[in-house]
Amino acid sequence: MTALPSPLDVTSRSATADVAQLRAEIDGDLAALAESMRILRFRRNCLAPISGLPNEILTLIFKYFEENERFDGYYYEDTPTCLTVTHVCRHWRNVALECPTLWGFISSSSPFWLDVMLERSKETPLVVTKTTPLPLENCLEKVLSHLSRIEYLEIRSESCDAGHVMDILSSQPAPMLKTFKLLARDGGPLPIGPISGPIFQGQAPLLRDVSVDYCYRSWSSCIFDGLRSLNVTGARLPDLLSALRCMPALELLALESIKSNGTMLFDKVPLARLKSVDLRAASFRTAVPVFAHLALPVDVKISLHLNSIRGPETFSDLFSVIYKHPSGSGPVLRSMRATNFDAKFMAVQFSTSRAIKHYDDDDIRLSVRFTFDLPDVVQPDIVLDIWQIITQQGHQAFFSGELEFIHFDGFTGFILGLTAALRIEESSDVTYPSLRVLELRDMVLHHDELEDLRDVLTMRTRHNLCLQDLRLTLCNNFTAGQEQLFREVVANVDCDQWTLNDGRSSENELP
Repeated sequence: MTALPSPLDVTSRSATADVAQLRAEIDGDLAALAESMRILRFRRNCLAPISGLPNEILTLIFKYFEENERFDGYYYEDTPTCLTVTHVCRHWRNVALECPTLWGFISSSSPFWLDVMLERSKETPLVVTKTTPLPLENCLEKVLSHLSRIEYLEIRSESCDAGHVMDILSSQPAPMLKTFKLLARDGGPLPIGPISGPIFQGQAPLLRDVSVDYCYRSWSSCIFDGLRSLNVTGARLPDLLSALRCMPALELLALESIKSNGTMLFDKVPLARLKSVDLRAASFRTAVPVFAHLALPVDVKISLHLNSIRGPETFSDLFSVIYKHPSGSGPVLRSMRATNFDAKFMAVQFSTSRAIKHYDDDDIRLSVRFTFDLPDVVQPDIVLDIWQIITQQGHQAFFSGELEFIHFDGFTGFILGLTAALRIEESSDVTYPSLRVLELRDMVLHHDELEDLRDVLTMRTRHNLCLQDLRLTLCNNFTAGQEQLFREVVANVDCDQWTLNDGRSSENELP
């Protein structure tokens, strides 16, 4: 350590070279102290338990942190998420820089950070999400020049940029691309011309998932022949059908706002491997033509969302066009679950299992969600009508039904419609002969309705059509006395405590 002179010694010397030399010596000592402190801090940090983790474990932690922050949105838009771990210590920084996959998630619109990510990711596959408007030359063109190693590409484009984006995508092949999404940021049509051979130069052998918004041109191509999942919004039906003919391996199909003039165009498109089709449509007018042109396999899951059920077309028109393959029979539906979410929106689901425990059970083959806007029709009646339509012999060949389980949730006035459907008339066939379980949830039950239901169940018991289970949850006006009366005609009556407690306070009790 340098010995410091007294003020007298300093002032007695020349105030030029001597002072400069002393300052240089002091600065050197300070630097040596700082380095010693750094080494000591490093040695102390090495004693922390986390410092003993192998680099492989640290890398996994960094990847988890990056993924969690990226999906939760807890990062600055133009700053790479993984940058945080490089500012903790030198060891962490070195580990992060030696992990190219940590830098392969690119969404920044900053040219500086884009260069950093592309350099540090080296040759690792890239996941790219870009939103225009952005500097096309400095950002989009630069990242798409690495198209040969991009495996996930999502571009949310303004309508005015779509043409230039497609020109870039058509400039080179995409040998590693698995997922491609071209989405309309402003909800308008993307005037990009036909998505055909030139895109990816016709070379995207690993492409399995495609999403496209508001593309009003034909986009069939041989590069889609290995596609497994397709999500299309706003396409014209002829263009869609032309594309589907090039996708024999398609398994998942999601459609929304498909444009159709309602006329039959040509033969049905065979989709032999399709596992699920989800259609969101404004009305039957747009939904019926779509199903009329698809040849569906017998084990496909159908999900339908209708904004309105008003108009000349009905559920009968819809289900009558669903195609049944001649090589096999359609699914046998054994359970129904109907939910009234509010006064206008409801859902009806049908399953091949004997009970529906959850809304997304694997055995659900048909799910219909719709806005109820028919003023002259009672809500529960339309649900039972749907069941009758899809299983009516000689009218609809795709489905058949042996209904064993019914679940109703949140419907008002349901019991009258149910008793009418279950009543046995001498001049007609027996309805719901296989029904064994009836579940009611969140229902307001009235005296006359319950009495009618008990009478109908008694009648069915006399015809050896006994109901095995009656289950009530969160229902009003059902008493312990009523529970005993129903046990005379139903093998098992199961009520939750809420239902019974509410029933005891009700004045409407059966005699």
